[in-house]
Amino acid sequence: MVSPAVIMIATRTFFIALLAVIFPNLLLSEDKPTPLVFSAMGCGPYSPADLIAAKIYVAQENKAKSSQFLIHLGDICTGVAARDGTLTEKSYSDIKDLFTKGNTIPSYIVPGDNEWNDRPDPDVGWALWSKYLLGLEENFQAGWETVRQSERPENFAFVAQGVLIIGINLPAGRVHDKEEWARRFRENIAWIETQFAKHEVKVSASVVCAQANPVGQGKITDAVNNRFSTFTKPFGKLAASFKKPVLFLHADGHNWTVDKPWKAVSNITRIQVDRLEPNFPPVQITVDATAKKPFNFDRRLKKPAWKVPASSK
Repeated sequence: MVSPAVIMIATRTFFIALLAVIFPNLLLSEDKPTPLVFSAMGCGPYSPADLIAAKIYVAQENKAKSSQFLIHLGDICTGVAARDGTLTEKSYSDIKDLFTKGNTIPSYIVPGDNEWNDRPDPDVGWALWSKYLLGLEENFQAGWETVRQSERPENFAFVAQGVLIIGINLPAGRVHDKEEWARRFRENIAWIETQFAKHEVKVSASVVCAQANPVGQGKITDAVNNRFSTFTKPFGKLAASFKKPVLFLHADGHNWTVDKPWKAVSNITRIQVDRLEPNFPPVQITVDATAKKPFNFDRRLKKPAWKVPASSK
């Protein structure tokens, strides 16, 4: 005689199998990870109108509440202001205020050349950057832990929705100290290697955030490649070994770009963001490693909510 418990288990198994046939997505929904959604911007604000637009964008991010964090990819002022020595402390404090006054979304920033190495006094620039922008995320409550590299505390990492986010100090611009640049490249690679090794079993993808375009575009591609090769070559090898989708996200060039410049490493996608100004809001990026395209983006260019009023331009 079959016991009631066995009959109950068999009946339950039958109904689960039946539901799986009729509603194939229903039973998978609990196991499927929620995609990571965040917003990225860089190269700006360069003018008072840009700063007004940036404030409108951050306010709209808080109204929409659809991005889990924000990141600024460096260059908070124009290169001219950096090089001619007219950059003031207010530029740094303005960016801190942009992300900490009225903003509740965890926010991060990586260094750019315009606020640091392109200045005639890079040590002063770095001191101001550190004073106002280092550890920006500490002003927020986040659902994850952010860790920072002991040798280079501006480099950070955290895991959100099963995605590893890494921020590194990789600006373009002037090589103000050859020894420092070589050491920083090594430390950036060491940080990425450490984080990949620590999290590769637990995460589905990674986003590496920097300011510089390290692979170049157009006529300067070869020159840029040579200049950054001691970073780009080992990074390509690390990403290949990581095997999961990797997004290299940066600013610098001001023109929207999506491509795969690491030709021998098919799992790296590169995005260069638009310049932060009244016509280009922050791009919203969705990371879903279960999708055919793991990295999807919304530039929001035609969405009314992201239009800056003409009176503000």
